[in-house]
Amino acid sequence: MSKETKDRSDPRHPVVKKGALATTGVALGAVATAGTAAAQNDEDVIVLEADYRPDVDFDVVAELETRTLEDLIEDSGADDVFDDPDDWDAFIVDFDLGVEAPSWGILFTEDADLSAGDSETLGEDGAFRRSRLGLVEVEL
Repeated sequence: MSKETKDRSDPRHPVVKKGALATTGVALGAVATAGTAAAQNDEDVIVLEADYRPDVDFDVVAELETRTLEDLIEDSGADDVFDDPDDWDAFIVDFDLGVEAPSWGILFTEDADLSAGDSETLGEDGAFRRSRLGLVEVEL
């Protein structure tokens, strides 16, 4: 397939990616503007803005080791978001986007009970937990 005839409905196509990111940004902007936040319960998680995929199923691939999680938090400058890293777990997840290539992301949780092999879905009501870092809090 040549570049000119490439299927523009393919999720890997740059136009589709930009549209999806714009839609996510608008949805998060509307939530932030309204001043609402994700409900506080034991199923809240934090994802990077680029990994926020409302109503998309994902599988938990693996849990990050404690030292890796601590390094990630320290290097990102998110110490104030994850005030006690020992209370948090982080997971590599694979979003089900209907394509053969993996669509991996990172998910952080303080209370949700997850382990490798679990399947979950991100909720629709995400809110920025820390907008300058692109961290979105959302309920499972």
